[in-house]
Amino acid sequence: MLKKGSFLILLGLLLGLFPALSQNVNITNQEDFATLDISENDKLREGLSGYFGGIHNNHLIIAGGSNFASGKPWEGGEKQVFDDIIIGSLSDTGAKWQLSSKKIPGKLTDGASVSTAEGVVCTGGTGPEGITDDAFILSVTGEEVNLTPLPPLPVPVKGHSMTAIGTTVYLAGGESPEGPSSKAWSLSLSAPEYGWQQMADMPGARTGMILEAQSNGKETALFIIGGRVKKPEDSVTSFKTKVWSYSPTHNKWTVKGAIRTEDATQPLTLAVAAGAPSGASHIIVVGGDPGTQYNKIEKVINQMAENPEATAKRDSLWINHPGFNNQILVYNTITDKWFSTAQWEGKAPVMAKIIPWNNKYLIPMGEVSPGTRTSQIKALTVSTSPQFGWLNYVVLGLYFAGMLYLGFYFVKKDGDVDDYFKAGGRIPWWAAGISIFATTLSAITFISIPAKAYATDWHMIMFQFCIILIAPFVIQYFLPFFRRFNLSTAYQYLELRFNSTIKWLASALFILFMITRIAVVLYLPSLALNAVTGFDIYLSIILMGVVTIIYCTSGGIEAVVWGDVIQGIILMGGGIVAFIFMLFGIEGGISEFTEIVISHEKLRIFDFSLDLSKPVFWVVMLGGLANTLILYTSDQSVVQRYMTTKNEKETGRSIWLNGIISIPVSITFFLLGTGLFAFYYSNPERLAATNPNIDSVFPQFIVGELPAGVAGLLISAIFAAAMSTLSSNINSVASVFTSDFYISIAKKATQKRSMMVARISSIVIGILGIGMALILATWSIESLWDQFNTFLGVLTSGIGALFLMGIFSKRISPQAALGGLIGGLIITLLVKQMTSVSFLLYGAIGLIASLGIALLISQVLPNKKDINRLTYRTLIGKK
Repeated sequence: MLKKGSFLILLGLLLGLFPALSQNVNITNQEDFATLDISENDKLREGLSGYFGGIHNNHLIIAGGSNFASGKPWEGGEKQVFDDIIIGSLSDTGAKWQLSSKKIPGKLTDGASVSTAEGVVCTGGTGPEGITDDAFILSVTGEEVNLTPLPPLPVPVKGHSMTAIGTTVYLAGGESPEGPSSKAWSLSLSAPEYGWQQMADMPGARTGMILEAQSNGKETALFIIGGRVKKPEDSVTSFKTKVWSYSPTHNKWTVKGAIRTEDATQPLTLAVAAGAPSGASHIIVVGGDPGTQYNKIEKVINQMAENPEATAKRDSLWINHPGFNNQILVYNTITDKWFSTAQWEGKAPVMAKIIPWNNKYLIPMGEVSPGTRTSQIKALTVSTSPQFGWLNYVVLGLYFAGMLYLGFYFVKKDGDVDDYFKAGGRIPWWAAGISIFATTLSAITFISIPAKAYATDWHMIMFQFCIILIAPFVIQYFLPFFRRFNLSTAYQYLELRFNSTIKWLASALFILFMITRIAVVLYLPSLALNAVTGFDIYLSIILMGVVTIIYCTSGGIEAVVWGDVIQGIILMGGGIVAFIFMLFGIEGGISEFTEIVISHEKLRIFDFSLDLSKPVFWVVMLGGLANTLILYTSDQSVVQRYMTTKNEKETGRSIWLNGIISIPVSITFFLLGTGLFAFYYSNPERLAATNPNIDSVFPQFIVGELPAGVAGLLISAIFAAAMSTLSSNINSVASVFTSDFYISIAKKATQKRSMMVARISSIVIGILGIGMALILATWSIESLWDQFNTFLGVLTSGIGALFLMGIFSKRISPQAALGGLIGGLIITLLVKQMTSVSFLLYGAIGLIASLGIALLISQVLPNKKDINRLTYRTLIGKK
């Protein structure tokens, strides 16, 4: 037992690890970052608009553009169009400018550009020679500018917009010599020889709009914001307010809502504004012309041929222009809602660009009033200052202290290895059931299910319900083998049915999976918590890992199971509390909540289309059944719970309880996501535009919207979800290493030495997981989680197939089983590489492929081993 004084000292140290924090979301700061200063060309010092611009190799590239350096238009000055290329070497203190000796293909303005890894892709524009179809890449090597030609555009165009997704650039709208365009095109920079590919036409023609790529919750989509169009039959230009969205997957445009903030009485029309993606699901918009003054000027110009006084009136409208939109707007691409985060300091620009760089948004130059450019490069930052508070830290500290106490409480009860890993059969069936549930529900699930429901709908809920369908199958066909043979690990059955090689291979793969899973379960919630609370990622990883190692190593499986029970209660209770606060935070309460979710189809479950690349009903059900079967029949962290109750009947009841619990808990978590959507639909300004991933949405609500103490409880629930999975993984890997390797090899090992190996292996495995998590903290979260899910689906299916082979086939030999395992892995990898099939199906594909190949091999190499009582047909009825 831990002495009382030591316990209090440890509690104090835990609380002392956390700093005091403060809170605000979407804090917007503006600064004068640099001034364009080119001594070689005085006309450029006036500033530019309509330029090509972007970032490459830490250099700001500005090319082409126009100004009125020779005189304002009401003074008879002509627009000056340039072909110069300017590069600015960037640092935190500004830019060091250089005028390149190279020129772009012509004097051009009103083109479009986008930054890519290869350089700044520039297309179209207009100049003295008219509208062009030129396309090229500007890049910087050292201080030298490179110009790489690209395939010409299908048609000459100006006033269009561009964006990029990966190595593919997209172009939409603009004006061709034939008039305003509704065309859209894409070009793969990895295969430019195939040229520009035509996409579906936009819902209508537009010029001067924003085109940005951002996630819509389902995929990275394209968003067109605002714009304008003047058809030949129109006397004045029509300014637009609607948002259009394009799905690259379906090649389809969708009309979204209007540009409208919560306090606006009318939608805002906006053209030639600048936009950039922010965080995981927002777009920031700066400047833009609402069109009111523009239309007045157009009407006066239309009168000039008949009314000599109209020229003076036009000039007066130019000179006394009230300026452009000065709100810094933010658009949520998931909720389709807008809010204003700040006012632009000074005169807001049009015909400029927002260029992300080093956690800032650079806005170089632009037109600030008719005929007037600015040479200033502004820098905009949007940030969030997290808040947690001392009371929340106390609650969190008490949770960690409780988990530590739990481990020390059970330390005295672990007399031998069997007791350490199986609790001597003392665990009640209901506690084992809750423990199974808590083990399969990690912090990733606790965070990602609400995030998934927030971003999409309920189509994945059927995946969670598959345990109800699988439970009777597991109890009837698999449980008898694990209980009647009194196995220490699931993989010992594979030795009995096949041979030691198969057992060791399955055990080794399981250990590899678990160490990787431990790392990811530690890392992903730490990343989400860092984004919204300011918790240091490394500290969070170490704290969760160390506390989990201490309590599960000290108390063994009994501490793990009872810890799971406590953590499961915290999870469920915390989720219900959070949902109640969501409803209270929506103006109009539950009736408004209901209206929002129904009008946006947030409760949609069934999609019966036959697209195997998407999580449609068939994919979710087949993948869910296969993955659940694998989890509940071949994952030692789950199977180990089957051994902790006093008999087979009790274990069956625990499996059923786990399945029954999963239904209300899954509904609660999906409701949380739906509640998050409704809450942030009603309060768009309260969601941080800088959230790095959609998974941060629930932790941010907890920290930003819940009262002190309650927020601490919910953050404790996230830690609880992580630690319940971690403790199970650590203990199960230790049991596999000790039972399947150490005891199997060291035949004369004593109980004392085996216990020492069990505890040491728990510590080593936990440390390896922590170390890998710390390494993962330097990797890309997006690619990491996708690849981990794929890796897990591909490889665990083979282990699950081994149990199906052994239990249901008398013919499959050890050689056939090994061939099936390897063959199934190869086929699943080929499916992954060569098809677009959803990763949800990898488990099912692996199972079927492994079984099919093993059965084929068994026709040549049939089983010759005595397997009496080792298959279902030979075991049932024999005690």
